[in-house]
Amino acid sequence: MAKVIVAIPDLMFRSKVIEAANALKVDFDVVRDPDEVIRKAREEKPKLVLMDLQAAALRPLDTVKSLDGVTVVGFLAHEQVALREQALAAGCAEVLTKGQFAASLPQILSRAL
Repeated sequence: MAKVIVAIPDLMFRSKVIEAANALKVDFDVVRDPDEVIRKAREEKPKLVLMDLQAAALRPLDTVKSLDGVTVVGFLAHEQVALREQALAAGCAEVLTKGQFAASLPQILSRAL
């Protein structure tokens, strides 16, 4: 059972998450599409979903709305103010800029321990 679902298509950010999760020994699953995010979240009841809110293929706002009861931490570019507000309204517990997300990965992943 994965404690964290990683919905991050961007290879650079996904590799940072994987590296940090491995260092902390956090179980995780990498998912590639919105249906898989929803299915895994329902089946595995993760403690955390990490999501790239700018990944259109994930349909992030609709996907977050479907993850009722799951803690979602999303990230985006700092200039995406409207998307940040929409993500919070959709149910994201936290929305960070890419820089904040990368800098605080160990603390974020520690929530899943």
